[in-house]
Amino acid sequence: MFEFLKGKKLTTIDKKKIAELLSTNPEALEAFEQAYAIGALDDEDISENFFEINSRQAASMMKKGQELDTEKLSDIKMRIVNELLNECAVWNFDGQKVSTNNNLGSPVEKPVTNEEIKMLPEDMRPQLTGNLMKVDINVPSYITILENYINFLNEKNPKKREIFYNMFRQGLDILDLDEITRRIIAMNKNSMGYWLPQIIEPALATKELKIPKTTIVKVPTTMLQLTRCEYTELTRTTLDIVDEFVRQAFALDQNKDYFIKTGLYSSKFDFRNARVNDPKEVREIGEYLLFIHYQALQMASPLTKPSIYGVSTTDEWVVREFIPDKENNPCIYKGLPLHTEYRVFVDFDTKEIIGISPYWEPNTMKRRFGHESDADSPHKIHDYTIYSMYEPTLMKRYEDNKRQVKYYVENLINKNESLNGQWSIDIMQNGDEFWLIDMALAENSAFYECVPKSLRKRTPENWIPTLE
Repeated sequence: MFEFLKGKKLTTIDKKKIAELLSTNPEALEAFEQAYAIGALDDEDISENFFEINSRQAASMMKKGQELDTEKLSDIKMRIVNELLNECAVWNFDGQKVSTNNNLGSPVEKPVTNEEIKMLPEDMRPQLTGNLMKVDINVPSYITILENYINFLNEKNPKKREIFYNMFRQGLDILDLDEITRRIIAMNKNSMGYWLPQIIEPALATKELKIPKTTIVKVPTTMLQLTRCEYTELTRTTLDIVDEFVRQAFALDQNKDYFIKTGLYSSKFDFRNARVNDPKEVREIGEYLLFIHYQALQMASPLTKPSIYGVSTTDEWVVREFIPDKENNPCIYKGLPLHTEYRVFVDFDTKEIIGISPYWEPNTMKRRFGHESDADSPHKIHDYTIYSMYEPTLMKRYEDNKRQVKYYVENLINKNESLNGQWSIDIMQNGDEFWLIDMALAENSAFYECVPKSLRKRTPENWIPTLE
């Protein structure tokens, strides 16, 4: 049964037979999971594919060559952290009420200067302060970015319009930051800081849909610029500053269990990126957030084939409470519990549900695990088998509860007075609880095809910020 751990290929029929056995034999399932954990997870080497490296592995690589701290360096670190805390905005939902804070630091009496930084050995220098940052080109990026956007707006030829738009969106992900570029990025409606504050009040009013405790931080521009820098070239000092800033900005408790993401992206397909549940890991959350943001932006690089922009076009980092699994669900993606989830498409303007799909849609999942280039890897064989075994349970729960979920979402959209347009809303079931965990513009969401074409309406884009 464990041939996939010994390098032997399994056919789809083999995987289905194993799934059938595991679904009826708890002892076999336990043995299967133990063999997978020991043979594939515990002994996993760091992949040569950059996009398969998880944040824990990246952090372990950066620990090499860690320098000894000095009193002078420690003073500079803490002053920089304080400067950064004065440059961030925090939005917090504690499960009952919302609070905001735009000034976490103490008054800055003596800003850290470039001259002070240059007095340190190069491998010990911080690569940011509250107002200084490391850039590749000392010319504001917004000039190029907005030129492409204006060309897109003015161009009549559809193919050329698409080229200009793609160059505009790619530039938002890979070019150096300046204050205007950062404000353009902040216009992305898919980012959690846009939609969550607007959906909290109607969700609480329904009393039927729960929302995890959540803290959203608008990352200071000089720190966000680090996501544009080569990650392996960041100094230990820089990463220490990021870790300490995140610890204070999010008011972290090293004994708690967290779910972390950028404003758009959790990298949950290796769930070790998303869940943090160990004191050491909590102390390193800043590095993890920085890495998954950097990794997501690298998808837009012209060196990446295919080049994909928009995965983390956001200026936000997010820390949420982790919702413990009440149902003892099996896991895929290296630790993600297979909760029954519902993707509901809604129109806030007409106050109606326009489509619904299981989030773990069977054909999509089995195609991903069983029919792509990495289908013979131990992880994909494991996930195909586990998903196939659990598919009947997932689909039964989905069918049994989707009418109830639609009723809850109808109540939600009827109480909403601020969001407009068509959106997807993701609801996670955990026992008898239903959690609203994510949202996105409908046309940007998977399974949009479940919405009848006659009902689809694109949301007009606006990437021009209001400048003071």
